[in-house]
Amino acid sequence: MDAISKAFKILGLFLETENDLSLTDVSKSIKISSSTAHRIISILIKTGYIEQRKTRGKYYLSTRMLVDLAGIIRKRLHVRTVALPYLNELSHATDEAVIMALRFGEIAFSVEIVNRNRILNLRPDSNSFNLYSTGVGKVFLAYMSEKELKNYFNKIELKPRTPYTVTDPGELKKELEKIRRNGVAFDDQEHELGTRMVASPIMDWEGNVAASVGVLGYSRRISKKRMALLATIVKQHTYQISKAMGYAGQTG
Repeated sequence: MDAISKAFKILGLFLETENDLSLTDVSKSIKISSSTAHRIISILIKTGYIEQRKTRGKYYLSTRMLVDLAGIIRKRLHVRTVALPYLNELSHATDEAVIMALRFGEIAFSVEIVNRNRILNLRPDSNSFNLYSTGVGKVFLAYMSEKELKNYFNKIELKPRTPYTVTDPGELKKELEKIRRNGVAFDDQEHELGTRMVASPIMDWEGNVAASVGVLGYSRRISKKRMALLATIVKQHTYQISKAMGYAGQTG
């Protein structure tokens, strides 16, 4: 395996996880020596794709890398072109921010945000989402195969983002079953205090989840009662997008 192939494998490894990785983690996963892993990671750090928390600390995928990927997706992804008019309609109907997200390994990343001014005060990391603590993320988890879901729980530690984050795998699995039945997911201040999200999947012509769409807003505007009302509106719009993508099935 030449240096370029190894570099791409290392980048792929970071894309598949939301956790920081040590040099040992990388060398064992890619099956290369620690010295080779260190040399390639050093190059990736210099080129801005990998960053290190501190000297001799763990490594993580840089924001630049994620932004670059999102830029490519914005230009090339068919679902965004199809979905954008419906996302604008959804934002107008709810007067809230609307996010469309894709999944990269064990994280979700927003590729479109409509009515961004409604969430201007969110933290800088609000463009990427844990799968287990957000509405858009839970959508992806809910439609995973049993094998994929098992691998996810083996890889990811369910760390509390807020006091409301569901960190018990059994409880989360029950919630995922409900999401599959109803076709809608909720984030009730689980990812960030003071915000709530209602999300639903966009299905492609093969019945796979192509993307996830969520209405996101501050809890002072989106009460628990309003979340239930928003669920119907979000599902209606994602179903229209799904039909435009060639989906012939029914909503949950």
